[in-house]
Amino acid sequence: MAVGTTPEIRPEQRAAALAGSRYELIPIRGMLDEAKKLPAGAAIAVTCSPRHGIERTLEGAIALKAAGFHAIPHIAARLLRNPQEVEAVMTRIHQAGFDDVYVIAGDIDTPAGEFASALPVLEIISRMETRPTHIGIPGYPEGHALIGEAVLDEAITAKMAHADYVVTQMCFDPDRIGAWLRRHAAPQTGLTAWIGVPGVLETRRLLSISLKIGVGQSLKSLRRNQGLTGQLLHGHYTPEALIDALLPVVADPMVQVSGFHLNTFNTIGPLLDWRATFLGAAKTRG
Repeated sequence: MAVGTTPEIRPEQRAAALAGSRYELIPIRGMLDEAKKLPAGAAIAVTCSPRHGIERTLEGAIALKAAGFHAIPHIAARLLRNPQEVEAVMTRIHQAGFDDVYVIAGDIDTPAGEFASALPVLEIISRMETRPTHIGIPGYPEGHALIGEAVLDEAITAKMAHADYVVTQMCFDPDRIGAWLRRHAAPQTGLTAWIGVPGVLETRRLLSISLKIGVGQSLKSLRRNQGLTGQLLHGHYTPEALIDALLPVVADPMVQVSGFHLNTFNTIGPLLDWRATFLGAAKTRG
């Protein structure tokens, strides 16, 4: 059965798949207020961008940890100047009590220093006595707007030796996501996976973000799914059709999936309202 062909969904499948989801937040004004709408102790990944920098990420993660959340700071390699700075940042992360970091290259055209990719930073972190218990890396089921597929495959193979899990970047094609995970998050690779999906947001914003990060091709899968197309026409995207289509992947013993990584874009209230409706509708039908 193709990943995109979804059998009848049992209510407990949805509830189990969404239990323990991770939430991604951007460290901007109002982030902590939005986070406090989430369940106590929720896992929250804090993004790192050229605009806001690593310091803002660390400040946000520390604030979330103080509020009782399991915070996961993102570290962008291209924002780091040299090995000494890598060690200084990771020492600070260790002293702050974080046991999970997510290392990316970072969307910056000109690196601040020696690192053009995440691999050398991962190598440095792996050699440190204070290496975090968990290290995550990104995966690209639809490829990357600026990097060829062969280069991406070579890079993730090299990074596997230093990572514990992968988070797939936003993609709307469940078949493509499933195929990618079966290659890279199979038991023999040693990587577990979090499946990245968008949360609830205004359609124009979703389309703008999707085209910016290079997932325009998988937007075509929306046309093959009446539910998603209807959502686009009504002005807001919600992820129930994509999540339902991915449930067979989550349940596949040949893929090590930890759960869903929800890209919230700091829109938590509508996301939680959607989740309650989604699970409630499943219970009603069940």
